[in-house]
Amino acid sequence: KRLISLCFGCGNQIHDQYILRVSPDLEWHATCLKCAECNQYLDETCTCFVRGGKTYRKRDYIRLYGIKCAKCSIGFSKNDFVMRARAKVYHIECFRCVACSRQLIP
Repeated sequence: KRLISLCFGCGNQIHDQYILRVSPDLEWHATCLKCAECNQYLDETCTCFVRGGKTYRKRDYIRLYGIKCAKCSIGFSKNDFVMRARAKVYHIECFRCVACSRQLIP
C-alpha cells in the first residue's frame, strides 16, 4: 500500500491513477502541472524545469533564465559558437571592439 501523496500545485491529496513527479520529490496531479509563465500543461512529453518552486517548460525557462549575449541580449542555441570575456558571453558576431566595431578574434 502506497502513501497518499500531496500535490505540490494545489496541496490536495492525489488519488489519481498517475502521479507526475518533478525533481526528486515534487508530485503533482496531471491537471495541476503547468508552466508558471505560459500556463501550458506539462506532461511526460516535454522537458520541465523547476526554479523557486515554480515549474516551466523548456522554452520559457531558457527565455527567462538562460544565458544571453552580453551585446545583443539574445539567447544561445546549442549550435552557436561563443566568446567569453571574464564573466560575459557573446555570440561570435557580437564580439567586436566598442571603438571601431571590428570583430575580435581569440
